[in-house]
Amino acid sequence: MEHTLIWKRLDSTGMEYCTHTLGERIGIIGKVIRSLPDETSFVDYSVTCDEQGNTEIVTIEYLQQNKKQSMRLEKDSYHRWKRDGIHLPELDGFKDIDIGATPSTNWLPIRRLQLQNGESAELTAAWVRFPEFDVLPLKQTYTRLGEHEYEYRSVSGYTARLSTDAEGIVREYEGEWTEGK
Repeated sequence: MEHTLIWKRLDSTGMEYCTHTLGERIGIIGKVIRSLPDETSFVDYSVTCDEQGNTEIVTIEYLQQNKKQSMRLEKDSYHRWKRDGIHLPELDGFKDIDIGATPSTNWLPIRRLQLQNGESAELTAAWVRFPEFDVLPLKQTYTRLGEHEYEYRSVSGYTARLSTDAEGIVREYEGEWTEGK
């Protein structure tokens, strides 16, 4: 089963077209376009997960102005991460990817954790930052507030309310993104 949606940034600086796939394999494919006064960028990404929703392979191409960069992240069954074949021990043990250019990857821990109303879970994700285009650990907490409502909080203190559909796919990301209709 596939769910395709278009995101719009609330500040009118960007859009995303993405497809979430549910089935034997879980995945997300997306394209993000961002235009700021001093920066124009394009992010093309693909995330493939196992049947439990653990991230396995991530590919990202990042075009900023005239500079093109790419990375391939892979995680084995022991949750050891590699970037372009080089082991990243600081990410070992983490199950989720958080691609900072998109709200779509929040779906992965929401779906995997299966929280009940009022429950919270803390995790650390492999966070791809933009425009730095690096990968760092990022502690996060997800709290289920209602049937289709979650609170996302990062260790930095950043907080956002996330509204989802029945599959856990984020449809509204407070203050940042909304689904285009």
